Amino acid sequence: MNRDETIKLLIENEKGLSADEKSKLAEGYDEIYINSRIEYHRRMARKQSMGLILTVFFCLLAFGVLMLGSLADEHTLGWLKGVTTGYFFALLVLFPKTTRNHSRIEYVLKTIKQLYSGINA
Repeated sequence: MNRDETIKLLIENEKGLSADEKSKLAEGYDEIYINSRIEYHRRMARKQSMGLILTVFFCLLAFGVLMLGSLADEHTLGWLKGVTTGYFFALLVLFPKTTRNHSRIEYVLKTIKQLYSGINA
């Protein structure tokens, strides 16, 4: 299997790549484009990690509100419920960003870059 077939196979098998990314990568080697996409997916992977941490924190916060519900006065419990509700809606906005595996996409792009640069070097 030669380099072009390998790159084509990587592009076809990576489901997280957008249609634009697939077409640009299939056209040929553009180092600036590949570097920008690697950086983009690296940033998105960090945001995914932060979304996961926030989700765990939300679960702990919601559990705390349930446990403190009987112990807290009405004013404090109202604040806790308000913060929990606001946090829940913020997570609903952030959650769609966590449905793609950006770390894997970044790895595939790095592999394609190495395949291209290995021949060009």
